[in-house]
Amino acid sequence: MIEPEPPVVPDPGRKLFERAGLARDHGRLVQAELLYRKSLALRKHAFGPKHAAVAQSMNYLANLLSERGRRQEAEPLYRESLAVRKHALGPDHRDVASSLSNLANLLQETGRHLEAERCYRQSLKLRKKAYGPCHQNVAMCMANIAILMQNTGRDAKAETYFRKALAMLEKSVGPGHKQTAFTKSNLANFLFLTGRRTEALPLAEEAFADLRNTLPRRHRYVLWAGRVLRMVQKKLR
Repeated sequence: MIEPEPPVVPDPGRKLFERAGLARDHGRLVQAELLYRKSLALRKHAFGPKHAAVAQSMNYLANLLSERGRRQEAEPLYRESLAVRKHALGPDHRDVASSLSNLANLLQETGRHLEAERCYRQSLKLRKKAYGPCHQNVAMCMANIAILMQNTGRDAKAETYFRKALAMLEKSVGPGHKQTAFTKSNLANFLFLTGRRTEALPLAEEAFADLRNTLPRRHRYVLWAGRVLRMVQKKLR
């Protein structure tokens, strides 16, 4: 006997969530925030406060607030999103790993490096378990750890993590992919800051060109890569 398919539960906040992501990618951050908040409110009303969809809207709203420098507002959203995902999906779910990594980014940006590293390590462990050891999401977590190593004076380890992450991304998603190019830009920034400007220039140029070819011109990755390239070019003149 063929079992009937379970009913599809409509998600009233999905379209608003997707529109928010598009607005963010095009640099329309005020509009994106409004849409994420509306998405969050609709999902809470439809599903209650402990649903995975609620945690998703919460997590992305926190990303946006952090990007806009409003980290005090972002942190409780990150922590609540993490708690909801653990409750709704289980402690080993890949979305829990994503929340851990995003929280770690904020902790690193606010100087709480020990807690940030613990969160990154937990995220990396969960991602390897969920995706396998060579997946792009594993590589991106390694790239985040590289930045942490850089910011805490562990330059040799930072470079090792950057290069491993970049090699994994080139193999898993290709040399021109946005995640590959973003990681290449971060490696270029690291090389520049450690005095290896001649090595940094070609990486910065490649990263910026690849991101300009694949993303909107106001996307945060493009803006970052442009800043890195201008900084390297200025010092080499």
